[in-house]
Amino acid sequence: MGTVDVYQTSHHGSGFGSAVAFVHALRPRVAVMNNGAKKGAEPPAWRIVRASPGLEDFWQLHEALPGKDRQNLASDGVRMENSPETFIANVGETDTGHWIKVSALEDGSFTVTNSRTGYTKAYKAGR
Repeated sequence: MGTVDVYQTSHHGSGFGSAVAFVHALRPRVAVMNNGAKKGAEPPAWRIVRASPGLEDFWQLHEALPGKDRQNLASDGVRMENSPETFIANVGETDTGHWIKVSALEDGSFTVTNSRTGYTKAYKAGR
C-alpha cells in the first residue's frame, strides 16, 4: 500500500477502528481525527496513531472531553490527552461547526488549516 502524508482516522477514532499494523505501515506524517466531544477519540486509537513512526502532528475535529484532564487515564492505562488547542477545531461541549481543511499542492506539499483559530501549518513535499 505504501506510506501516506495524511491519515484520517476511521470510526471517529474509536478503539476498534484502526489496527496497529495497518496504521503503522502507512507511516502517516499527519493524522486528522474526525471525533466528537463525546464520540470516538478512544485511548487505543490515540495510542496507535500517536505511536505511528514518522507522525509529525495530530489534528482533532473536536476536543475530546475525557482527554481534557491531562491526568486522566483510561481503564487500560493509556493517557487520554488532547492535542494542543491550535490543532483542535472545536473546543468544549458545543459543536460550533469549525472544520479542519487539508489542501494538497501539485509539488506534493500540503497545508492543514483550523477554521476556528485560522492557524495553518505547511508541510513540505516528501519525507
